[in-house]
Amino acid sequence: MLERIALPGSGRATTRLGFGGSGLMGGLSERESLILLETAFDAGIRHFDVAPSYGHGQAERCLGKFLRGKTEQVTVTTKYGILPPAWVGLLGVARSVLRPALRRLPAVRQRVARAAAGLRTQARFSAEEARRSLDRSLQHLGIDRVDVWLLHEATADDLDDSDLLPFLENMRQEGRIGIYGLGTERRQVDAIWQRHHAYCPVLQFEWSVLDNKAEFSGAFVIHHRAVSGAMDAMRNFFERDAGLCSRWSNAVDADLAEPEILSGVLLQAALASNPDGMVLFSSRAPAHIRANVRVLEDPASIARGKRFLDLVTEVRGRVEDRVEKGPRT
Repeated sequence: MLERIALPGSGRATTRLGFGGSGLMGGLSERESLILLETAFDAGIRHFDVAPSYGHGQAERCLGKFLRGKTEQVTVTTKYGILPPAWVGLLGVARSVLRPALRRLPAVRQRVARAAAGLRTQARFSAEEARRSLDRSLQHLGIDRVDVWLLHEATADDLDDSDLLPFLENMRQEGRIGIYGLGTERRQVDAIWQRHHAYCPVLQFEWSVLDNKAEFSGAFVIHHRAVSGAMDAMRNFFERDAGLCSRWSNAVDADLAEPEILSGVLLQAALASNPDGMVLFSSRAPAHIRANVRVLEDPASIARGKRFLDLVTEVRGRVEDRVEKGPRT
């Protein structure tokens, strides 16, 4: 059974492992996207992360369909900050009609994806615009309240002279959001933490075992990209040193040469590094979702994650150096 945690603000219990919805509806049909959500739910995951811009503006609606009949069992994060235009839904319809052709023509599929990405617009981070965004998100999700509402890709400059903070507090007091915070790149977090600390009850940013641990005392921290941020580098590292891979596998009692096992161990290490917070992962393969959860359900999961984290910390510079040099030829 996956480890659970109480979300700040509401105290609602959820799993420390959450499913990231950035891949929903982006090159996948609604049916395929719903299968991923159902697979994560059936595996035991109870927290789901999405944003208005995900899936060319269609991911929130997809998650909303999945949530029907499950709202008391799961918790949800959505965001405000990257806004797809109001007519982005037309692109979703076009993609649905053209999907068979897009599957046969990768170059066309890539052009459609680039066109969709170009439609995204950055918010002004104003209370008026934020209210409209929250109203739309709640409508698309089919819920009255979102558990975690994050400012998406905000910078410290965005929040200078902003009227957002009173609005966020009002929404929390009215029960429309459980807690608010930031979902932005790690390189932006320090400046926001120093200049706009009141916006930081929750901090969501990328982290993997190749990154140094960041301390933000008092904030509820959510990490993502724990697998994608380190998987290729670690596999390359082990391929270049099979003996080290064998020794580490013995140390953590898991075959790190197996990609599915390594993926799960990277998640274990991320959870071990962030014991009071949450870790998100994304996948477009139901089998990978189930495999990651199986690894984390192992009673030895936490100890294995801590041990792997210690091992990587000892050689982090060597891993990064080999990534920069690339694989042997």
